[in-house]
Amino acid sequence: MSMPGTGVPQVARLTTSQIAQFKREGFVVLPGVIAPDLCRRARDQMWDTIAEHLPRLQRDAPSTWEAFTEEEAAATSQRPEDGGDPYFFVKGHRLYIRNGAEDLLLAIGAQALWDVAEQLLGKDEVVWPSGLDATGCTTGPCFLTQQAAEGLGVHLGPKSKAWTGKASFRTEDLRLPRTGPVWSTGQGTRGMYCTLPNSPPSGGPDWRGSHAGEGLYDSRQLLQTAVYFDDLPPGGGGLTLWPRSHTRIWDHWEAINRRSRSTNPCEDGSRFVGYTDPPLGDLRADTPPVETCGPAGSVVLWHSIMLHMAGVNTSSDVIRQATLYGFLKTGAALPDQQVADGPTGNIWDNWSDEVRAVPSG
Repeated sequence: MSMPGTGVPQVARLTTSQIAQFKREGFVVLPGVIAPDLCRRARDQMWDTIAEHLPRLQRDAPSTWEAFTEEEAAATSQRPEDGGDPYFFVKGHRLYIRNGAEDLLLAIGAQALWDVAEQLLGKDEVVWPSGLDATGCTTGPCFLTQQAAEGLGVHLGPKSKAWTGKASFRTEDLRLPRTGPVWSTGQGTRGMYCTLPNSPPSGGPDWRGSHAGEGLYDSRQLLQTAVYFDDLPPGGGGLTLWPRSHTRIWDHWEAINRRSRSTNPCEDGSRFVGYTDPPLGDLRADTPPVETCGPAGSVVLWHSIMLHMAGVNTSSDVIRQATLYGFLKTGAALPDQQVADGPTGNIWDNWSDEVRAVPSG
């Protein structure tokens, strides 16, 4: 699907060397490529929302950016009556705003990268992020397995089955509420993911908080993106990635999947567990992670199956401000049975001709 005329400034397509780096390392950082006005508006919206819900955090007073109390977390944990996450909620050093289906967050976190997404995944082969309709909901494609329905339910709450229905093991046009998991259908970003200063280590010596494999089974979400809409220095809590983990994870599970091709992983419950399964232990032990950073408007592109985690914010006066979005292949470009089959063949088989033609070096 070609990009509708939104007027959103497009990030320049990747160079051959950037594509080669992406294939080799699994990620690439594009410093300051999102329009400054979009970043400014996103920062303003974040602080306006904080002022409405938790005004003790003051924009010009970093001394007020302290960890959230249990009382504050409880006060912001009420879901909308029709289902979905709270619009604004906090926990520990983390602050979340589920505004990902709104025009501004779509512009900054998905639509500005549309040209890049089609370059990497194929022209007319990417799900367009439409956002909210006139009823305040979104509708987009979802390969509705039992695991997918359970994952959606985490964000939809007690009324989740009214939104998802039963697992059908086929792609459905799924309608979701505005603060639901709209990223699962490609219709919105995850909203604003923010980390306060002086956040505690989340991984420990064995990086327990790191995980992988979002695009390994039951998903068409191959390309992940993170946009920093404020300056993010080193040590500010940027997305942390394990270089080259994408190919090691793929190769390991492609071999396992090939040996068990007589069963369907979509139906028999056999699947990758993204926190514990091999080769994640080896990767944590032998590969130093890389923390990403950059000026406002910087973008991180990474392969969906990479080992990754949110970084630790060791600063005293920076709030890590980001939005995350994963681009999905269309059902026509990546049929249900191929998705259900899990990892097969070469890791780049479902990417664009341009990507496949570039040597990784």
